[in-house]
Amino acid sequence: MNQRTLYRLATFLFILSGFQILTFRVQAQTNYGTQLMNTVIEGTSNIHDWELISPKAACTMQLTMDPSGKLSAIGNVQYVIQVNTLKSKHGSQMDNNAYKAMDAEGHPTIRFNGATGTVKSSGANVYLVTVPGKLSISSGTRDVVLSATLKVNPDRSVSIEGTQKLKTTDYNVKAISIMLGAIKTSPDVTIKYSMNAKPQ
Repeated sequence: MNQRTLYRLATFLFILSGFQILTFRVQAQTNYGTQLMNTVIEGTSNIHDWELISPKAACTMQLTMDPSGKLSAIGNVQYVIQVNTLKSKHGSQMDNNAYKAMDAEGHPTIRFNGATGTVKSSGANVYLVTVPGKLSISSGTRDVVLSATLKVNPDRSVSIEGTQKLKTTDYNVKAISIMLGAIKTSPDVTIKYSMNAKPQ
């Protein structure tokens, strides 16, 4: 191998390493926090369906994007909601019975702590994200995997929507009982959440 060939090879390797360093640097990891968030817990009873709604939950996470807004990673997801911010359309009796069932005095928050998740593109600026972690409700904590749709907006904020089905009995949550037990709720509930988050 002559000197000119060696020089060209060295130049190529130098350029390649510089490109790899640049690629690594532009993949920025950024902390995001919610600006708007809505949480809905849906369930059924032997009489009618019911739901508890709160607009006051908070969620933070770390997202990794390139300058074009392409998402490559999600992690460190932290979600928390105060139980007593959940309200129903059936008045304070339903609300108070729900708080009692979840032991809101002893366990005033619902929490999810997630580690590193996975990201899969599902369209232009839209991704399916899955995050394993621990969900705590009342005195119970379970390993769950949350799945959600994440959209990267032009201003680099993100919109997220997801649904999680669970059994309240897995979290030591008693059935909500109203009218001396005439109305009892099913242990099968669905948690729906939607949020808009921005870089912090």
